[in-house]
Amino acid sequence: MASAGPGIPLERPLAYTVLGIQFWDQISDQPVTDGLAVTARLAGTNCPLVPAFRTASGAYAFQGLPCLHDIEYPPGGVQTIPSPQSTFTYVITVSDSLDRFLPTLFAVDLPLSYPGLFLSNDAGSPSGGARAYLFTSPTRVAVTGTCVIRVDLWDHDRDEAAAFAALRVSIGGQEWTGIADDQGRAQVQFPSPLLQSLSLGSPPGSGQGPASSVSWPVQVTVLYEPAQLRFLLQGVPDVVWPWNSTPSLKSILDGQQPALIWQQQAGPPVPQWTGSLTYGSPLVLRTVPTDPAQISSVLMISQNTSP
Repeated sequence: MASAGPGIPLERPLAYTVLGIQFWDQISDQPVTDGLAVTARLAGTNCPLVPAFRTASGAYAFQGLPCLHDIEYPPGGVQTIPSPQSTFTYVITVSDSLDRFLPTLFAVDLPLSYPGLFLSNDAGSPSGGARAYLFTSPTRVAVTGTCVIRVDLWDHDRDEAAAFAALRVSIGGQEWTGIADDQGRAQVQFPSPLLQSLSLGSPPGSGQGPASSVSWPVQVTVLYEPAQLRFLLQGVPDVVWPWNSTPSLKSILDGQQPALIWQQQAGPPVPQWTGSLTYGSPLVLRTVPTDPAQISSVLMISQNTSP
């Protein structure tokens, strides 16, 4: 309560934040607190989008969301969630001015069972926690101390870029996730696996050969089924690229099925790419051409039509 003078209290409006999101970087497993532009739009309407503001802790929060005024500004200052509560769907967009992460779009149903920080988008989380992870762009500069896998994915049957395919990379007992952009380009970065050879010899480390000779087996699965992608803002007036052609994160990661991979152009396609990653050297996934004089620039995949 504030005061304008002796004995003259003024009311201070109390506003609740119904939605706040803390975004995380897969590579560092740390919050992303700068460079993001985050918006919300009430789905299925022409309501203007609402930009998020960044809190002191680096989360991105919203106020003034359509249809939620009575929850954000409850009568009497006491917040209650109606029961049964009406649910509204909001489309969230995330872009990165620093070009570290792909444009991301997903839907949130509000109000939640309780108000406050929203952390339930755990798809692709390397640690399995309830965190909203962002996914590395294909042009992101390699972060110090990471391994890098790059690929241009190509639809073998449609003869076009395999846009918005997802990669699952298994290495060193862990799995990492990457997403292709609208041109089929993907990059996965992750911390280098521990050099087990450091424990060899006496004293430890004396049995280690050159770091450049250390490698690990890698398995890569690709999820690709364009018909399952859902474009939540496609055809909405005043929505421009990339949001009118960006599918929802859930449909990319959960809707698509494993594809077949043409590791060799001569075939047959296989369900998983297998190879090795050498310490300190980026791994570029490509289909090996039939003619050894040729150089392939893409990894060809096909939708798996098996029943």
